[in-house]
Amino acid sequence: MTGNDVYKRVINLLGYTSADNRISDTSNLLKRFLEVINQICLDLKVPQLTALSDKLECTELQFSALCYGCAMLLSLIEGDGAKNQIFTGIYNSKRSAALCTCEKVEDKLPRWAE
Repeated sequence: MTGNDVYKRVINLLGYTSADNRISDTSNLLKRFLEVINQICLDLKVPQLTALSDKLECTELQFSALCYGCAMLLSLIEGDGAKNQIFTGIYNSKRSAALCTCEKVEDKLPRWAE
């Protein structure tokens, strides 16, 4: 997975594609996307990218949250309030799952000092 993969996924999520699935004129979005993806990478504790062609070092949960977080920010940049509300809710949910570092929990009584 690269930054370009995230970009394509986000553009499809936002519906910024034509009927034949070709990306519409998004040159302004592409110029801003590296900054957007790096902001979400920071939030998700994923190493930042220097170029969109760089490989992402993240889990599947982080990748999913990254896509929705980028969609959230791009819809905000584009002034698309309805989509921004939707993607904000989804991102917050996916972010929680991606940042959850649950460890094994054992059911046992504590050992008291003798």
